[in-house]
Amino acid sequence: KKPSGQRKRFGWVRYVMFALSLAIVLLLLYFNKTDKDTLFYLFVAGNVLYYVVGIILALVLCDNRAFCKYICPITVFLKPMSYYSVLRIKCDEDKCIHCGKCLEVCPMDVEVNKNARNRKNATECILCQNCKKVCPVKALE
Repeated sequence: KKPSGQRKRFGWVRYVMFALSLAIVLLLLYFNKTDKDTLFYLFVAGNVLYYVVGIILALVLCDNRAFCKYICPITVFLKPMSYYSVLRIKCDEDKCIHCGKCLEVCPMDVEVNKNARNRKNATECILCQNCKKVCPVKALE
């Protein structure tokens, strides 16, 4: 389900979750607590925490892919690198007729009809290719 309004600004939650995860790992290393039971319980607790926060965000924000957009710790590393990605969706703005079909089908609300690196939500693209499929003039590559 796509959100009806503007995207909420809860992206900072992913940095908090990443910092908490990193802090727990560093504390375990510092206190040399690497027994299998402790690691197993922390693994389970961490997964439960991520799922609970993801489900709460999805319900409260009525936003698809809330986990990916707001709390996924992987994006802490991937987001800065996506500005320079070779695999990004590019738009031939000379061909584009600005019909908006690509914007309607994008599950991540990325401005795919612009080729600038600073387009709205550019780092959120999941390369689903839905925009390319619906483009009537094949302006996206």
